[in-house]
Amino acid sequence: MSFINHDSPLYHHTAREAAQIEREGDYRRAAKVWTKASRLSHNAANQQWSENRSDFCLMQIGREKLKEVEADAR
Repeated sequence: MSFINHDSPLYHHTAREAAQIEREGDYRRAAKVWTKASRLSHNAANQQWSENRSDFCLMQIGREKLKEVEADAR
């Protein structure tokens, strides 16, 4: 069986799901799904990409909280 970009179909399915969730703005859930995708990957580059996306989503959560605090302070 040939895998796209030398990785499993399960990884690609999960990564597409994570990307869609991220586009919808549900960063907490997207971070969890990106982490799951990283664990499913057999490719170091895809693992690193997924971990970076998860970290980005977690940073976005922090940014949104900061915006809320700043808005409340006004």
